[in-house]
Amino acid sequence: QSLSLNNIFFEKGKFALLPASFMELDRLVIILKNHPAMEIELTGHTDNIGDPKLNLLLSENRAKAVKDYLTSKGISAGKISAKGYGDKKPIASNTSELTRKQNRRVQFTILKK
Repeated sequence: QSLSLNNIFFEKGKFALLPASFMELDRLVIILKNHPAMEIELTGHTDNIGDPKLNLLLSENRAKAVKDYLTSKGISAGKISAKGYGDKKPIASNTSELTRKQNRRVQFTILKK
């Protein structure tokens, strides 16, 4: 099951996490610490605006930024994989800014409980 991390914020076209993201990520840290055997995959996604190759790189870097945050809070890097998909797995149309915003996301999937 894949779950979107809500309230994860980046500047447009960048991958550094904004401080407004920390509360949501800290919730994930608590979940991972309370379930020490859990392993997850983080996936980064973008909308379809811009160069597809750059979007793929951006999505990879955003997933890695979330992983880096989690490991900085004491979560083992070996329990987290990170991958970017660019604009290849939209959850909404890319026809308006409102729907494109939904496609710019980081999700996590529980690989092992």
